[in-house]
Amino acid sequence: MISSLAVFVLFWAGLVQAADKSEARSTVNSLAPVLDTIPKLIPSFGSTSTLADYLAVAMERSPRLRSAYNRWIADLKKSDHVGALPDPMFNYAYFIENVETRVGPQEQRFGVRQSFPWFGTLGAKEDMAFAMSQASYQRFEAAKYELYYDVKSAFYDYYFLGQDLQITSENLELLKFWESVAQSKYKVGLKQHPDVIKAQVELGKLEDHLQTLREQVEPKAARLRAWLNLPGDVEIPVPQSITVAEVPLDEDSVVAIITRHNPNLLALGRIIEGQRAGERLAGKQTMPSFSLGVDYIQTGEALNPDMSESGKDPWMIGASVSLPIWFGKNSARKKEAEALRRAAEYNLKDSENQLVAVSERLLFEYSDALRKTRLYREGLVPKAEQSLNAIYAAYQAGETDFLNVLDAQRQLLDFQLTVAREQTRLATKRAQLEMLSGTELSKHLQQ
Repeated sequence: MISSLAVFVLFWAGLVQAADKSEARSTVNSLAPVLDTIPKLIPSFGSTSTLADYLAVAMERSPRLRSAYNRWIADLKKSDHVGALPDPMFNYAYFIENVETRVGPQEQRFGVRQSFPWFGTLGAKEDMAFAMSQASYQRFEAAKYELYYDVKSAFYDYYFLGQDLQITSENLELLKFWESVAQSKYKVGLKQHPDVIKAQVELGKLEDHLQTLREQVEPKAARLRAWLNLPGDVEIPVPQSITVAEVPLDEDSVVAIITRHNPNLLALGRIIEGQRAGERLAGKQTMPSFSLGVDYIQTGEALNPDMSESGKDPWMIGASVSLPIWFGKNSARKKEAEALRRAAEYNLKDSENQLVAVSERLLFEYSDALRKTRLYREGLVPKAEQSLNAIYAAYQAGETDFLNVLDAQRQLLDFQLTVAREQTRLATKRAQLEMLSGTELSKHLQQ
């Protein structure tokens, strides 16, 4: 299993906003031991393995998480070099026909040039690149919480399959008992043969459903293995239980948490910062840039060896300046940067609106699942059990038809499965809300 230190580091990364480069580099260095490589050791799981164990393995082995991490590193490294001066230029010229001068023929020339953009241009480039690296960091955070959700969703789905198997198996055994009762009554002449046929038909249907469920075990396990990046021969046992806080969520509080912490919204905010730096850069690019250079000319000996300064090599220092006179191009560059910034701002607003709408839908589905879980588990399942017992007693006394017994059992089976289904849906919806919030809701809500 993944070390507790690695788990702490990955969760801690979500609390770091990488406000400056030193913090960003510190976060990268902290995550490097966990995300640089995928361990060769293959973990194993048992019946006592918890959801936390699966999440830890996913963090330790996920290629998707490492892909987002390396994209963030690439953008961070870009911000380290875009603010540097351009490379100096070395130039060389060889005089095919020597230029004869008083002190001798010029044979070859060597030169070095260094260009300098207008003051603040490099800073604007660096600010723009660093803002984009912060956006990449938030996308890494989003990838992390998306991975959490994918693992949780697969785990909960696998758990529900196990519950379906268990409940269906128990009902199958109960139905076999009903069938034996009907057989006994038929043999002593108390009931007709159709009761036995009905029981056998119902048995066949349940056995078919149970076989279908058994055949789903491997696909469900394969889905979970995929998110954990595990080979196909690793056994994933069916989860025996899940833990979910069955508490109502305050709609306004959850929506506020999501809009404040959602990594994708935070990434869009960083992009806006980058576009503002891009506007500054566009303004700087309308100003002239400068270039300084040094040239050295190698000169041969003069024709007259007695000439003073014969063969003296001249040195030259030069400077140049660009002339940004194409005002239409400069104006278009500024308008382009402004339009990109406005587009990013509108995109942020639209994304926030869509996020609120999705959050409202998930909160409704969470509340609906919570209500149904309580209703069926605490109300309808006990009543269905009482009804089945009463109808069975009436059947034993010859006061009701066997079909009523079968209907009562079908209803109990349906209610029991509904409890497991709604409990699974409750856990899944909470996991979705935490994926959108980019944090654990329990850290921000009084529960």
